[in-house]
Amino acid sequence: MKELFREHFRDYVASDFGLKFDSLNEVERSKRMARFYAEKVIRCVNPGLIPTTEEELAACVVDGSDDCGVDFLSREGDTVLIVQAKFSGHKKTSKKRLEDPESFDFFCSVLARLFAGPKKFKMNQKLKEARAEIDWEHDSFLLHYITLAQPAQNSFNQLSQGIHPISEIQDLTDRVALELLDEQALNKSLRDALSVREESSARARVLFSRNEEQPPWLRFEDNLGRISYVGRVDGSQVAEIFRAHKSSIFSLNIRNYIGDNLTNRGIKATATNAPDDFFFYNNGISALSSHIVEDPENRTLVCEDFSIINGAQTVRSLQKAHADDSNAVRDVRVLIRVTEARPKEVEPDFLYSITKFNNTQNAIKVADFRSNDKVQLDVAAKFEKLPARGGKKFRYRNKRTGEREPNRISIAMEDFTKTAHSFLSGPDDVFGGSQYLFDTSKDGGYLKIYGNGTELLPALTETQFNRLVGIWFICEYVKDIWERESGAAASEALERRWMVFFAVGESMRQAYRHQGQDLGPALERFSDPNWYIEPETHSYKAVIRRHCKLAFTALKNAYGESSKEKEFRHRNWFRNQLTLASVQKQLENLWDVVSENADDYLLPSTKRDGPPSSRS
Repeated sequence: MKELFREHFRDYVASDFGLKFDSLNEVERSKRMARFYAEKVIRCVNPGLIPTTEEELAACVVDGSDDCGVDFLSREGDTVLIVQAKFSGHKKTSKKRLEDPESFDFFCSVLARLFAGPKKFKMNQKLKEARAEIDWEHDSFLLHYITLAQPAQNSFNQLSQGIHPISEIQDLTDRVALELLDEQALNKSLRDALSVREESSARARVLFSRNEEQPPWLRFEDNLGRISYVGRVDGSQVAEIFRAHKSSIFSLNIRNYIGDNLTNRGIKATATNAPDDFFFYNNGISALSSHIVEDPENRTLVCEDFSIINGAQTVRSLQKAHADDSNAVRDVRVLIRVTEARPKEVEPDFLYSITKFNNTQNAIKVADFRSNDKVQLDVAAKFEKLPARGGKKFRYRNKRTGEREPNRISIAMEDFTKTAHSFLSGPDDVFGGSQYLFDTSKDGGYLKIYGNGTELLPALTETQFNRLVGIWFICEYVKDIWERESGAAASEALERRWMVFFAVGESMRQAYRHQGQDLGPALERFSDPNWYIEPETHSYKAVIRRHCKLAFTALKNAYGESSKEKEFRHRNWFRNQLTLASVQKQLENLWDVVSENADDYLLPSTKRDGPPSSRS
């Protein structure tokens, strides 16, 4: 029986949330449908686009009052995914209704609303925070409108016209891939997602193009016995391989097809209109196989466990061109390289390295390449030894893949690293973003967190680990306070929690420095996770609240001064190193005011929790 999106969605609501599906109204179903689509469909074929932790995933669900027509919004690397979902009654109990065409048309203007921002449109706090992360000058956008109703013909007409343009951003439409997915398309997308496994089991026959009287491929073998085959295949052959195996052949690819954007439209256009040029313009396809059998007489390689590690955009674009016209890609020639991967027990780093160096075009992928570092495996092992909090053990996720565990508190590697760097040095955006954060050179951010100043550590000492974990738990509590404060005050200066983490960290550093003490040992004392669930009168929490108050005031003052400047730009303020200096200066000024109560900003001198302070 073929897998149905609607039925899997019902099971998801019951299994993941413990809710009776029939007890939900259509608004609640639509909200959960957007998350189901992102978590169970998009994440399978494009794991790099969807957060893995429950906290980060929940933050992407912005549906509710003042959501501006957005149900789900995530930004990973330079790609923004926006989903709006419309549930329609179950087939067994109601007839599928025709959808109002104005609903999809409204979605087509979603970027215009987000660009205009909260000054023109009411936006809930989740949406404001998600919007603040968008880089309008460089990001690409995947806009997915999913519906279980029957779309009106006018909606498909609007789809062909694309989004409503924004006059201030001339090239925006070139960076947008707009999708309208009805129930049939959602069923197909789900089946494609379910076909993806951790390791491909596809047995593919790769037919090479005829090469006159020359061999069909070039065979390269090094002195270690590693073998690669390089040659050309027809565009129709590429489309046929995908048709036979679907997205399972991308199991080792870090990023799958990312939609009908300008690049992929260009690939289709070249294949259709200039097939003779395609070989020279396109980078081609790289693939791995666990075992390759040559059949030169039939120009064929029989490849076990065939997986494409680079070229998903090329494959899917050719497949789409072939679907539109089976003759369209007949004369296209594509460069292909197939490498026989040596067994992991023989050469454990080879598979990792070849996948890494074939996928360096997207900055967000740098984090994925660090997932198997010895220091990351060490951090994961140390988290396993932390005391449980509220009956739940911790799980450090150094990799994106894997299902959520309801009985575990998940902490994602990227979030952990970004939080530590923000607290200690400032938001990574100030220094260059994810590319900088996971750069292992002496000028990169990764070495600041997991190195000794000159080189990457294979493991952290207990002291180093406890200080980083203490920072994580401090920032967890700061985030709770920030969400309440930013929701009530709606100050633009408090829009991004990473800058808030820096300001709180700087406030604590200044407090301990003014008292001639080292902050490090105090951070270690925060590494026991159970203070987080203590009452609000607990002294650890009281100290953090006081630092939050100073940090919020410093941020608002620094923002207020900068906003008076003629060339001030809100988004750039959060990415400017001068902002860090300005916040530090504001905190110095505030410290002069509160210094007479300096002890209130330090932890009690004993490791046992002291009596609660009257000030909070």
